[in-house]
Amino acid sequence: MATSDDEFRFLKNALRFLGDDVDSALASRGWAVTDLAVADDQSLEWFWPPTAPVGYGGLPEWSDDIAKARPQMFGHRQTPWLAPTRIVKAAHVWRVDFGEAVAQKPDQSLEFASNAALLSDLERIEWWPMTIAEAREIQGQRLLATTIAAVHDDHFRAVFATEPYAGRINAIRAHMRYEYERSLDRTKSTPPNAPRLRGDLGAQMRLVDAESWASAVRTARAGGTGWDVDGPVGDTV
Repeated sequence: MATSDDEFRFLKNALRFLGDDVDSALASRGWAVTDLAVADDQSLEWFWPPTAPVGYGGLPEWSDDIAKARPQMFGHRQTPWLAPTRIVKAAHVWRVDFGEAVAQKPDQSLEFASNAALLSDLERIEWWPMTIAEAREIQGQRLLATTIAAVHDDHFRAVFATEPYAGRINAIRAHMRYEYERSLDRTKSTPPNAPRLRGDLGAQMRLVDAESWASAVRTARAGGTGWDVDGPVGDTV
């Protein structure tokens, strides 16, 4: 059971990382903290969830609402990642340790002497070992495929989203459900807690789906010949 001291430490650490430009930027982009309960003289370790082993840092096995509601249908989530890409402040520099997977060795660690230098390289770090250009090309191909499928009211291949994409999809899905209920004049429906971004929700969903697809392609490559975007090849568990 959490005590008042635990709550104070949690609040103190939360305020500590939200007060830093890098930490607040990482939080807003979907990076997760391995453990908030660290001493005042220790730095928080951030990790990139798409590259994390199942359960790392306390993340739930499934993040997508549909998968969480029907775990017996999807089985246990599996991933070839053995260690995630991590960021931690060591002495006066930010250190980046890249992830490792079954068929992907980590690159050499990087050090950044300033907040600005790290933030300017953050997108490349998130898409490693892909390049940003390659990730965007894969996203563009996915957008085209899902748009053509929607035009013809056809199916397209699904992808099991990880954080931070699953959380974004859940938020958009909640707003889509709420707006549908309002269209039926269900005035008692409760609006979602997450803020609604301006624009078309369906288009927003496709953009997040495209990012999630590119991330799944990256993970499949990291698993080698025994992996696909759906998980282990030939695995039915």
